[in-house]
Amino acid sequence: MSDQSVRRRRLPLHLPAEGLVFIGGGCGALARATIDALNKGHETGGIAHSTMFVNIVGAFFMAFLVTTWVLRRGQNAVWDRFKLFVGTGFLGAFTTYSTFALAMAQGYRQHLGITLLTGTTVVFAGFLGAIIGAALSRLLYRGGRR
Repeated sequence: MSDQSVRRRRLPLHLPAEGLVFIGGGCGALARATIDALNKGHETGGIAHSTMFVNIVGAFFMAFLVTTWVLRRGQNAVWDRFKLFVGTGFLGAFTTYSTFALAMAQGYRQHLGITLLTGTTVVFAGFLGAIIGAALSRLLYRGGRR
């Protein structure tokens, strides 16, 4: 049995692109729902802590994934399919910008100052998470090329 046939059996990436996004999205939505269920009732300024967490973590992993994909593009055809499954599918369903925006819109009437501070902090933390994710990807990629 060749190495290539073994790899094909381990990676279900032969699905059509839509199937990869669909399955990844289902997994991401399930992960998000689980985190929401575990953090019921924990919020700051009307914004659930689970919403803050998934957006910051999602920003980190999306930047890490996309930077890695850009650096490796052309070297491994599996990366294009992996990006669809994890980036578009899983992380697309896992992160919750619309939930975040709605929570801010609803929270501003009761806690204007806290909602604005919390929202700004989450956006800034997501930005930092993305910068760290991209930098870590570059560091790991360059380290592996030596």
